[in-house]
Amino acid sequence: MVFAPIKLKDYVQKHLKSNPRDKEAEVVADLQSALAAYKAGERCRCGEPIWVIGSSQVGLMCFTCITGEADPSDDYEIDEACDKLRAP
Repeated sequence: MVFAPIKLKDYVQKHLKSNPRDKEAEVVADLQSALAAYKAGERCRCGEPIWVIGSSQVGLMCFTCITGEADPSDDYEIDEACDKLRAP
């Protein structure tokens, strides 16, 4: 799995540009919560490491379970969580 890495603050700005009604503090808090779960070793129900960006919106799941797709190469992931092969 190879995501396009992005810093949390940069992703928040992109998210808010596309979703102007969302509150920055809530977006940041949701991402930080999902990132903390990832770092703690949280796994999707299928056993794969969670996708932090998607998990911050829909629950703690992997990219494939959230999107139904296998190739995340055109999708962002928080840079701290890009190395899924060495996930906790």
